[in-house]
Amino acid sequence: MNCPNASLNWLKKTKTIPTLITTYIMNWPAKTAGLLVIAFAILLAACEAPKEIGLPPEVIAEVQFTDTVTVRTSTVLLDSVRTSNAQQMLVGNYRDPIFGRVSAQPFFEMGQTLNLNSDGSTNTYVFDSLRLNVAYSYLYGDTLQPFEVKLHRLSDSLRTGKTYYNNSSIPYDAAALASVKFNPTPSTNNTFQFKLPNTLGQQLLDLSGKTEGSTALKFAQQLRGFTLVPSASNGMVIGFSPATSGISLNLYYHITNDTVAYVFRVPMLKRFNQMQADRQGTALSQIQPLKPLPAAQTKGLNYVQDALGIVTKVEFPYLSKLFGEGRVAINRAELNIVPNQPEHVGGLYGLPSTLTMAETDETNRVLRSKGDTELLLPVDGATFQSYVLPQIVPYTSKFRNYNFVLTTYLQAVSIGFKKSTALLLMPTSQGSTLQSYVSGNQALSSFYPFINNKVDRLTINPTPENVKLRIFYTVTK
Repeated sequence: MNCPNASLNWLKKTKTIPTLITTYIMNWPAKTAGLLVIAFAILLAACEAPKEIGLPPEVIAEVQFTDTVTVRTSTVLLDSVRTSNAQQMLVGNYRDPIFGRVSAQPFFEMGQTLNLNSDGSTNTYVFDSLRLNVAYSYLYGDTLQPFEVKLHRLSDSLRTGKTYYNNSSIPYDAAALASVKFNPTPSTNNTFQFKLPNTLGQQLLDLSGKTEGSTALKFAQQLRGFTLVPSASNGMVIGFSPATSGISLNLYYHITNDTVAYVFRVPMLKRFNQMQADRQGTALSQIQPLKPLPAAQTKGLNYVQDALGIVTKVEFPYLSKLFGEGRVAINRAELNIVPNQPEHVGGLYGLPSTLTMAETDETNRVLRSKGDTELLLPVDGATFQSYVLPQIVPYTSKFRNYNFVLTTYLQAVSIGFKKSTALLLMPTSQGSTLQSYVSGNQALSSFYPFINNKVDRLTINPTPENVKLRIFYTVTK
């Protein structure tokens, strides 16, 4: 073939190169100089004889690039958001200037086998106090306002094996067991404490060595559970871990005729977050479950709000035309999403640190596996059948974007393995932990407790510059 001259026009949108090269991967943020070097190397390679490439001389392959594929977006309210066994418990409420009033209320049970004389001793014990300690690690909203919350005892138990959602509820006693009010100071002290009634503490101590305290489940049935009810005057939501480092019921006691104090710590067991929203007067006031709203109906924006089930649906409706050009191999595909920057003084409503995407279809529900696990967008390079390693994409402050790699996913679409090209954009919590899960090949079921457990939110102005799909692909004819 004739060698091309020094012109690099082939890098422009939808330009093609008749060549025998079948793979080209581009690093999008590369500098212009780097692009020129890569382009020149490819042009030189295109001048080599066919026998150096490995394809029969009669096979014509064209490397193509496009960033003009139509990306359709809309805002969807999910009809069910699973919050059972969340890795972050939420409590509080605040009024968001864009999303309206948000309220979070956790429900949980606590239990532990209690037998203080399990070593064969015959000691008798004296109750001292019962306290519930909470150490929060997440704040969202106005941290300058006082935070008030009441502790209520559940009047019913959480059901073993039952899935709870953000609209689930459990009856609880009208009278509060205890209440606290404090000014959040996360940099110096991130803990608050409830002092519970002595009568309840004595009842729990009396379970020691009895059948009712012989297992964690039986202990929990005697204790029942708790819920934290936030004051309507709060201006933020706080989050805490369900591990004992985040919450612990501490039973203090001592041995008769001794002055040494002991503590019996009771961990959290079953749990879920209840989330409520009042969107009256907002751009989302007319949103209904599973009915997408285009940006034209929501003041020109798409919306995402974790735990409340507000997600942005992303579709590529005309990919079939691209795949109809011949036998197509996706060399590289990246979806770049540029969110609107927070406009509020003090950064009250910051952007989610990490996002993921879940598969969906025309029902607008999150698709799940046969094991009822959310199908999250897999990391690039995974097999089509693999949902073990989901993509957890961090916000990049340098480029002010989130960048998803869709190479493997779109290749699965191109060969018909996947029928839908629709994805749902949603935040995750504890991004560094999830990244370690990815590195450690954790099963997908390990990931779902890390979604739907924050109130982080973002908005997107869905212009072609802010939501762009870039594809390098090879067509053989």
